[in-house]
Amino acid sequence: MGMKVGGSSANWAPQASSVNNWQSKQQGLKDLFSALKAGDLPSAQKAMASVGGNGNAASAKGPLAQIASALQSGDLAGAQKAAETMQSSHASHRHHQAMPVQAANTNSAPSALSGLGSQINTTA
Repeated sequence: MGMKVGGSSANWAPQASSVNNWQSKQQGLKDLFSALKAGDLPSAQKAMASVGGNGNAASAKGPLAQIASALQSGDLAGAQKAAETMQSSHASHRHHQAMPVQAANTNSAPSALSGLGSQINTTA
């Protein structure tokens, strides 16, 4: 007999919602940086609101909070400076975490996978 995989689609709803929320925030950040780069204060304020920067982000510390605070007070130059700081520190952070890329040993994959089928129980 076949094996049941997964379950109710209701189990996936919270995960899909989290992914959609993350994607929405990512798009909001892209819109924010684009508006700041263009010098468009109203669009930057709108994008910050979509990211959720009008409430809790403004009370926190850090570059995003500084951007939110500057935008709330109408300080485009201050928001742009904080955005530059945020982007440069984020780029630096990614650089330090990067792992060196190593060439894959193509001869080891087939030998590592040989015999794998004999370990899978297909009668369940």
